[in-house]
Amino acid sequence: MSGYLVPVGVAETEIVVKNSRFIASVRQVCSAQEHQQHIQACQQQWPAASHYCSAALWGAPNDSQKYAMSDDGEPSGTAGKPMFNVLQSSGIGEVSAVVIRYFGGTKLGTGGLQRAYSQATAEVLKVLPTQEKILRKAAQINYDYADENVISHVLQRYHAQIEQQEFAERIAAQLAVVAETALELKTEIKNATHGRVALTIINEDS
Repeated sequence: MSGYLVPVGVAETEIVVKNSRFIASVRQVCSAQEHQQHIQACQQQWPAASHYCSAALWGAPNDSQKYAMSDDGEPSGTAGKPMFNVLQSSGIGEVSAVVIRYFGGTKLGTGGLQRAYSQATAEVLKVLPTQEKILRKAAQINYDYADENVISHVLQRYHAQIEQQEFAERIAAQLAVVAETALELKTEIKNATHGRVALTIINEDS
């Protein structure tokens, strides 16, 4: 996987099901704490609601460690889990969703609730602005000044980011390289310098 989509803004939509209002709010989060802050912000913005159900993935969409979901008083499994399923299948990571419900007087039943919370989440994701997050690996390189032009050209072609650089007897650099093409870059640098320069990828097997 070269990367995944992440939110670059916030989005809100609203649906009405049998007089109950379901307001969905989504934004980017990178931790459990930021997800909680999103829930609290929704509670402040819509203070009289009956429920603030939520789901979040604060890592990649397929990360099985960084997620949360809450039914917030709705029957178990009728809100948080359906919302989470929509998030996970969307391909969007680092995302928090809160669906605020104003009860309209008519009970929806478990199936109705699951459909309503799923639909509310799916609708808001349609209008959420996103961009691709490129996965990167740490790498380091050490080379003579004579190879500087060749190395710079290859690094630029592979969209490697220079995090830190030292100019002493030789040039040493800490890099963030695109994970998907890291091994290609390593080979390219070796070939371009006829074996004089080697790129070291940190945690190459991960």
